[in-house]
Formats: sequence, structure tokens, C-alpha cells
Amino acid sequence: ISAFLITICYNALVKKKVFFIKHLFINLYIKNNDEELSYTKIPCKYKDNKYYFNIDSDEYEIDLNDNIVFHKKNSESNLDLIFKNNKITTGTYYVKELNFYIDAKVKTINYKIEDNKTEVEYKLWLQDEEIGDFKFKLEVKE
Repeated sequence: ISAFLITICYNALVKKKVFFIKHLFINLYIKNNDEELSYTKIPCKYKDNKYYFNIDSDEYEIDLNDNIVFHKKNSESNLDLIFKNNKITTGTYYVKELNFYIDAKVKTINYKIEDNKTEVEYKLWLQDEEIGDFKFKLEVKE
């Protein structure tokens, strides 16, 4: 074994400077005013308390570090939302074709993180116009 490999293993295990990506599966449930969507066994990558996955042409990142941060990206737009329990936060909705940013305000009604499950209920406003009530559940499976 080379000294380089020994150093990498030492850093990963002892110093925790190198982090590995886990490959998992998730189940995702999304509810808004008009519809309920459910996805099962979606391949997912996990690193540094963040989940990365794709559904159709949408790329998602859900960050569970200090708060819950939700990123959704596709060819038409980017959506970034921050959830803090019982707080109003401001994220962004970016429309690529117009090169235009819109404030995305979120009032988090409730969120909880338990074991391998995350659940968020919230109200969403775009440019001060109420869009509606939303809910998403994320369940992680190995």
C-alpha cells in the first residue's frame, strides 16, 4: 500500500477530513393546493448531511444542517427555500429564460426530523402573492 493511500485512509477515519458519499434510496411525498405527488425508491446520494437526487429533469438538494434548506433546479428555473420552525424566511425563485429573480417567502408551519424521516409543512409566497400551503415528506432507505 502506498503512503498516499495510507494518508487518505488516515484522514478519512481519524481526522475526518475526507468524507465519503453514501448511496441511498428515498421516498418523497409532495402536496400542494392542486395535487399530491409520491415517488418511491429514488436513487439518492448523501454527503455532509445533504441529500442529492433527481426526479425527471429536476435536480434536488436537501440540506439538513442548521435548518432545512431545499434547492430545486431544472432547465427553466431554480428554487431555493429555507425552513425555520415557526419563522418566515426569504429564498429565491430564478426564472432562467427571463434572467429574473423573484422573492420566495416561506412561513414554516412545522418541521420535524426523526431518524430517517423529514417532514415540512409551509406556506409559500412569490413576490408577496400567496401561492398556497405545501407539505413534503422525505424518507431515507438504505
